[in-house]
Amino acid sequence: MKKKRILSILLAIMMVAVLLTGCGNNEKDTTAENKGKDESNVEEVKLAQGVTDDTIKIGTIGPTSGPIAMVGIPMLHGMEAYFNMINEQGGINGRKIELVAKDDEFKADLALQKAEELVEKDKVFAIVGQLGTPGCLGTLDYFQEIDIPCIYQGTGVSVFAQAKGNYFPVQPNYTFEGSLIAKYAVSDLNAKSVVLIYGNDDSGKEGMVGIKEYLKEQGKEDLLKEEIAFNLEDVDFSAHIQKAKAQNPDVVIVLGYQKAVPGILLEAKKQGLESQFMTSYINADVTMLDLAKEAANGVLVTAWVPDITDANNESAKQYIETFLKYYPDETPNAFGVAGWVAAETFVEGLKRAENNLSWEGFIQAMETFDGWSDGIAKGITYTPDRRNGVEKMYFMKAVYDSNGPRYETVTDFMGLDD
Repeated sequence: MKKKRILSILLAIMMVAVLLTGCGNNEKDTTAENKGKDESNVEEVKLAQGVTDDTIKIGTIGPTSGPIAMVGIPMLHGMEAYFNMINEQGGINGRKIELVAKDDEFKADLALQKAEELVEKDKVFAIVGQLGTPGCLGTLDYFQEIDIPCIYQGTGVSVFAQAKGNYFPVQPNYTFEGSLIAKYAVSDLNAKSVVLIYGNDDSGKEGMVGIKEYLKEQGKEDLLKEEIAFNLEDVDFSAHIQKAKAQNPDVVIVLGYQKAVPGILLEAKKQGLESQFMTSYINADVTMLDLAKEAANGVLVTAWVPDITDANNESAKQYIETFLKYYPDETPNAFGVAGWVAAETFVEGLKRAENNLSWEGFIQAMETFDGWSDGIAKGITYTPDRRNGVEKMYFMKAVYDSNGPRYETVTDFMGLDD
């Protein structure tokens, strides 16, 4: 009798084990990748946080208050306009996009706080269109540690191209831009003397590196006569212009944010410095012209997205019409375009990932970009070892006259090898 009882207990244990094993092997696969597939033949891929059957929640961080809000607000609205359009069309693979925006006031420590909120509280799937060098740098280690996809950084600091992995820059980096500006100054403007006025921050310093690298490669280091730094809080540029004027340069390159550049141009006009001025794509917006007015006339500015005023540019036309649909009281500008480009690049990644919305699956999908040019931005390539974003730019000339402030395109897209 005792033996029968023991046998019964052993059989019961075996049955439980079989049942538990069966549950593990036949658990219903609810992951996005395997919807509609034979579950017995597919390895389970779990949805990343922020993804449901109906929505994809993403986050962005940028200055929508403070002195850089003039950039942050239109960029955010550009993203929102694009996502609104996508959602009205039914979303991507049946999922609508929910954007959670955080204001970091252009402060690195606040950006890190907002990053933690987005990841740990809001549970977002990705970070899209983060704006500002301080905030992007301040969150780099955190985002790399958790490996969340980060698409489009609103900065050209080259560290994000070097980060690779979960980072996907779109904007040209400042080192490349500095080299391209130097190339144009030497090859097209035939400059024999150059003065650099640069912001004493990451963007200004990296641009300076690019300028020096190009001049050294060409054996023309002696063309750079003076390097003049300014601080971000400076408002008086009289001493800077006096130093530049003393060199009587053919070209003055100004690398800095819109808060400073109009002040530098106004001071140059006041002191009668009539050199050819050049500046970064950071300033490729009529906001600079509104501040500098006639002092900006003739300034050459780099640009990396096509002219949105071109009537033949269907992508730009769609941007303007959609932006005005949602923000009829605002003027579509280059900063809005930046947000639009961030959004459409992310959406292209979603399309390629299809239903494989793990972080790893999405990153692998982004790495299939090969000269992608279907959006406003052109020629984006991502591989496991390549994260340069846009690698060609063109030059525009600033015009401020009775017909209104504007930029006129003066070159085609060009790279360092063209």
